[in-house]
Amino acid sequence: MRRHAWLIPAIGLLLSACRRRESVPPAPSPILPFDGAAAFDEVRRFVAIRPRDAATPGAERAALYLRDRLRELGVEAEVDAFADLCPVGTATFRNVIGRIPGQGKGLVILGSHYDTQAGIGAEFEGANDGGSSTGVLLELARCLAAGPARSWETWLVFFDGEEAMRRYGPADGLHGSRHMARQLAESGRAADVKAVIVLDMIGDRDLTVTVPRNGASWLISEVFESARLEGARDKFSLYPYEIGDDHDPFHQAGLPAVDLIDFHFGSGPGRNDYWHTMEDRMDKIAPESLDLVGRVALRLLARMADRVEP
Repeated sequence: MRRHAWLIPAIGLLLSACRRRESVPPAPSPILPFDGAAAFDEVRRFVAIRPRDAATPGAERAALYLRDRLRELGVEAEVDAFADLCPVGTATFRNVIGRIPGQGKGLVILGSHYDTQAGIGAEFEGANDGGSSTGVLLELARCLAAGPARSWETWLVFFDGEEAMRRYGPADGLHGSRHMARQLAESGRAADVKAVIVLDMIGDRDLTVTVPRNGASWLISEVFESARLEGARDKFSLYPYEIGDDHDPFHQAGLPAVDLIDFHFGSGPGRNDYWHTMEDRMDKIAPESLDLVGRVALRLLARMADRVEP
């Protein structure tokens, strides 16, 4: 699903993981409250569609489901189908885009991939890897659609083809995010992008959000401060590796991007042995983890208002 680029030897990058836990009481989010139980139910309903391997009928069913669910939540939504080269030739991928209007030209993108790793099995749920962030994004759609209008437009984007069919490369993996990054550049809207916030694998019962260093430094700092204000700073650390995920095409294009991902999804601390296996099921994720990440995401959006709004 994602690659380690290289180990960063500087020990200073590990300090955030070792900081003293700060005792800060949770503060109410300035946007509508996030409901972790509702997000969990969104995941449960979504992962009933399986498998969701990219460029398959299951992925198409998932895309149409997400489009319709966004519309039910009061968000204008469409499926952006596009052809792209991949290891099996040219295939059709589908990004699902929900748009919440703003009062100015600014644009904030919240993203999640919804496809599953190919070749694991017909009953592979992908509850954490693809499912958890998708459920959180749907619940964020509910909160934001009913919340106060911003001076910036918000896109909720469900990326297809994040998983590599064989091995990550220019024609394998990150299809949906690379496609959107190109679209933004070609349409001239890249200049409007204030932030790209990608969520992935954030439902683990033992949540440890490992924010990769390949992202905008100011946005990473805002993530940590948002977590602190929600009483969850101890659950967030700076990962000592770069991670190839859907934030990376935007980051490489010079857009401010960040990835909220828990890359320790397994049977013990620091392990990742549930990742891309049949163990990635609903019983391995928790509403409390979804709630925590959802609250931090809303807090982050509220804090960004000072940077984005005039």
